[in-house]
Amino acid sequence: MPPRFDMAFRPRVRRLFGNFGLKVLALLLAAIVWFFITGGRVVYRDLEVPLELTAVPEGCIVNGQVPAKVSIRVQGKGYAVLRARPSEFKVALNLAGVEPGVHRFDLSPADVIYSGKSGIKVERILSERIVMVELERRETKSVPVRADFAGKPRNGFYIGVPQIEPAKATLYGSAVIIDKLNALVVGVEVEGRDAPFTVLVPVRAPAGITLVGADAARVTVPVGPASRRTFTEVTVNVPGGPNVYQVTPPRVTVTLEGEAGRLGALKAVTARVTPADPGRYQVRVDVPEFTSLIAVTPVEVDVRGAAPKTPK
Repeated sequence: MPPRFDMAFRPRVRRLFGNFGLKVLALLLAAIVWFFITGGRVVYRDLEVPLELTAVPEGCIVNGQVPAKVSIRVQGKGYAVLRARPSEFKVALNLAGVEPGVHRFDLSPADVIYSGKSGIKVERILSERIVMVELERRETKSVPVRADFAGKPRNGFYIGVPQIEPAKATLYGSAVIIDKLNALVVGVEVEGRDAPFTVLVPVRAPAGITLVGADAARVTVPVGPASRRTFTEVTVNVPGGPNVYQVTPPRVTVTLEGEAGRLGALKAVTARVTPADPGRYQVRVDVPEFTSLIAVTPVEVDVRGAAPKTPK
């Protein structure tokens, strides 16, 4: 160190560390005084603490967003408040006995649980004073698995009743959604098919619903040369019957195509029109499942209002 710098620096060091013991003692006394002053008076502190839902009824689930944290203000002796940790607090909402639906909870200091040492009091709730909780019932339901065919087989061939394994799927989830489900549908491509085949297809549950068990189904589809059967004198039904409308011609001929056994088992075919006013309307045929409509003769019929009855 150069002599000039050393001579200027040494007095400063002596002043800094001179009476060092007295300076340390003064600092300790100041800390003790501060501790007793603050520790003896009531102080306040704001904390963010977790919100927990307890005793959720069996078979139910909380739907939607519930705040994860709540801001609170606590009070107590200075040393106790400063020592308190946010993890020692939680806001607990007890859902025991609560029915499914949307419920409003007004939070109060009584809902705050403190697991630390005594001397702390929750003064108020600062945020999320009102919490909305939607409780939704969950249930399990078994529904059949059905095939939805895309495309058409080769001309002159039929698609028969498929065999599906597993035949049923088990679902778990929102009762509101599940109650509306009568089946799970799997897609099967049949375009150009002319022989029986087996395919493994995925089984998917609707959004928000859990599929319990297998997530794929094995579908075996009968395919073979189609037969045709013609039904003559098929009455064309109309809302209100002949007392409201007169249909000309009143009967049509319907030709269906499909498996010989299924066609032979059919007792009858239903044809209908649904007029809004008198006029010419296309005939609609209720085609039995796994059969195809080939022709309706005639395709359209005339619909007029029924003639008034002549008094006797």
